[in-house]
Amino acid sequence: MRTMSFSWKLVLAMVAVVLVAVGGTYLFTTRGIHERFDLYLAKAREAHAKEVAELLGAFWAKNRSWDGVERFFTLEINLKWAGGVIRQAGPMSQYALVDTEGRVIACQKGRGIPGERVPPDRLRYSIPVEVGGEVVGALVPLRGELGPLEEGFLESVRNASFVGMAIGVAAAGILGAMLAWQLSSPLRRLIRATERIAAGDLAHRVQVRARDELGKLARAFNRMAEALQRSERARRNLLADIAHELRTPLTVIQGNLEAMLDGIFPLTPEALAPVYEETLQLGKLVEDLRELTLAEAGTLPLEREVFDLSELVERVCDAVRPVAAEEGVELEVRLRRGLPVEADPRRIRQVLGNILANAIRYAPSGSTVTVAVGREDGEALVSVRDRGPGIPPEDLPHIFERFYKVDRSRNEEGSGLGLAIAKAIVEAHGGRIWAESTPGEGTTIRFTLPLKGP
Repeated sequence: MRTMSFSWKLVLAMVAVVLVAVGGTYLFTTRGIHERFDLYLAKAREAHAKEVAELLGAFWAKNRSWDGVERFFTLEINLKWAGGVIRQAGPMSQYALVDTEGRVIACQKGRGIPGERVPPDRLRYSIPVEVGGEVVGALVPLRGELGPLEEGFLESVRNASFVGMAIGVAAAGILGAMLAWQLSSPLRRLIRATERIAAGDLAHRVQVRARDELGKLARAFNRMAEALQRSERARRNLLADIAHELRTPLTVIQGNLEAMLDGIFPLTPEALAPVYEETLQLGKLVEDLRELTLAEAGTLPLEREVFDLSELVERVCDAVRPVAAEEGVELEVRLRRGLPVEADPRRIRQVLGNILANAIRYAPSGSTVTVAVGREDGEALVSVRDRGPGIPPEDLPHIFERFYKVDRSRNEEGSGLGLAIAKAIVEAHGGRIWAESTPGEGTTIRFTLPLKGP
């Protein structure tokens, strides 16, 4: 089944709206004109009837009878008109002359019979014919048909209204076609752009020429295409990073096992130890990826409970302190007690552990890593500051991305997922995490958690 295009739908809709509006205006206008014109004729005839009654009174006073009065009611006149000569009944053809008892004396042919009694309801509108204070008859207005002049006037009004309606519909069709073309052009561009995006050309963009809703739609489409391009680039980078991170442990495992199979390495616990360590590293990488994927998808299981955040931070720092001492780094802890949060303590411990691991790794020997817990804007705030080399400004916005490493020479020291996992876990708890750094002076990583209760 063939569907109608958007342009034709718009044109037909505009024509239909204009047709209904103009048609309604035409009907109500012609009806109103008819009513007002009929009222005008009734008033004009009433005033004319009074003048005719005076003339008939003079006729009676002169003749003392109504003999010969019929010729005034059957009189016809010829009028010259633009279309020729119009034959029209005389001015008294719209009345009937009756005697004092309501019987017809004279009227136009076909509109009454002499001697016939006029109905009482019509006599109510009669105008008496008086002579010297004596009523000698009455003039009764008839429900007459319109004359040629009146009919011509009304016909000209109807024709003018009809022509106006036709012009309005035609103008609506032309304007509708122009508007449809103007509106459908950007839509056609969007359709072509969508087809190119679907075909894999994620770099294609739509040219924005308007500031209206269609322009907003085009800008939204460009933002969507840009987001898809970033997502595709991130996906490819992620696959490359995963392949790179997996290659190292797999290469070590494969090399050691081949050496054992070839008899180069003896099959001893000492020879198997590196294989086992690389297997553990491989398993940790896979588990980190699994946790990060679940957290970003919002499906990471969280066992929430209410606890004092300062106590948890203190326990984590006590557990990490021996590792820091081996690196020659001192841990300084500043706690503010009484900060209850509702969160998964195991996951928050994981977040703080990842941040502390990075801080200790990059802190120079003999320096101090400061961990502080406080309250800010109704949230619990945890900050970890080291005195390391700092992060360059161009790298700072990317440190929470997957596999991103500021120092590429330290690939062996972590997978580059720690901060990405920390960010995903904090945001899953409704908090925020960010970093501040000055090259040469150190880095501070902060994260917040919603407080439980006042």
